[in-house]
Amino acid sequence: MGIKEEPFVVAQSVSVDNPFNDPDVIFLQGNTPTTVATVDVCVKQPQRTQVCIDSMVQVGVGASTAGNPTTFVMTYELFRNNTPIATINDEMDYSSPPNETFNYTNFPNFPVVDKDPIAGNNSYDLVCTRVTANESEVAFIGIGSRSLKATVITS
Repeated sequence: MGIKEEPFVVAQSVSVDNPFNDPDVIFLQGNTPTTVATVDVCVKQPQRTQVCIDSMVQVGVGASTAGNPTTFVMTYELFRNNTPIATINDEMDYSSPPNETFNYTNFPNFPVVDKDPIAGNNSYDLVCTRVTANESEVAFIGIGSRSLKATVITS
């Protein structure tokens, strides 16, 4: 019988204990796209191949003032060979308790099926952007744990 070669899975994952204070946290700067995970896959038969992409990031937000509602916007993009194939604009709202500074955590994720991969090596990048940098209520936005997984399926 032999070993079945498909589907082929490749992944990059980073786990952190504390999304607010860990050496592996990536702190986002305003309006600066930042690659937080990358995987490379080889496609031999693009007309018969789909690449299923699963991604997750842990967003850690530090509040700079207490008791105020806050809205911030982030963009999550999935790139194939430096070309965007999926984009999510995520507006997040939270409110810290009165008289307390507050940390907020969210776990956005999204699956994507790339139905048109090109023959040869394909590099998939998960890119996060802090769209607004001047929120007076936000001290920092960091990407803690994160994962990008590509499953190559040939029919």
